[in-house]
Amino acid sequence: MMYQLTGANAHLDFGFGITGESYYESAKYLDENKHAIGVFQLVEMPINFCYRHSIELFLKSLIIIFHKKLNISYNTFPPTSTKPMIQVNGKWRMLYTCHWIGELYKYWKDSLLLANLDKLQKIAPKGQWLEDIDITSAIDIIAKYDKQSSFFRYPVTENANLDLKKFAMEEMDIESLTTLLSERKELNISTEDKNNVGKIILAMKNEDGDISTTYVRNENVLEEISIALKKVAYYFYCIHIMVRCTLCNGN
Repeated sequence: MMYQLTGANAHLDFGFGITGESYYESAKYLDENKHAIGVFQLVEMPINFCYRHSIELFLKSLIIIFHKKLNISYNTFPPTSTKPMIQVNGKWRMLYTCHWIGELYKYWKDSLLLANLDKLQKIAPKGQWLEDIDITSAIDIIAKYDKQSSFFRYPVTENANLDLKKFAMEEMDIESLTTLLSERKELNISTEDKNNVGKIILAMKNEDGDISTTYVRNENVLEEISIALKKVAYYFYCIHIMVRCTLCNGN
């Protein structure tokens, strides 16, 4: 694939695709070596950010490529414009300033892919030009958590309820903690049994010596969106390569 060997400044998508590949491979490496990252919590944040950003970059690459290869103008600007655009709710805006994952996907899928199936199949018959319903559903999950690419960059965002799902150490009331410890005792789980991984719990006492606040570590942080991000990132990693090979002759 020629595009991987030429300078990004010479790429027809201005380097968005090759940068997306770098973020995707970095996310994969971090994910596969998560145990070696020396932090106790929030380790999923940079991993998911890299996956999420790779998807955004792949989509922007595809939008630019499709406009050029299908000779579709950006409103009054030509397909070769160095200032590509995206149409959102009937209005054109600069592609570089749009980070809305759902809108990027919707524009590429509806306005460029599905609207031009006959032409794509004619000029690049070896490509697989279709919508993947599972990916569309997964995009909805990603957009629910991280529409604007801020959820994994900051500890707090405009959605306080979703922010709570980021944190591995979750506050638990005393009654729930007592129930948890009772269940563990009933199951006769030995602290010396290495095959049974115990819960990590922090119990804090007040001035009277009574337990006032407790935290329990959640081992499945952000599971829903993490699965969706990996699935969609891999899909667009493959779609991007397919497009470069079939629609762009490897460039």
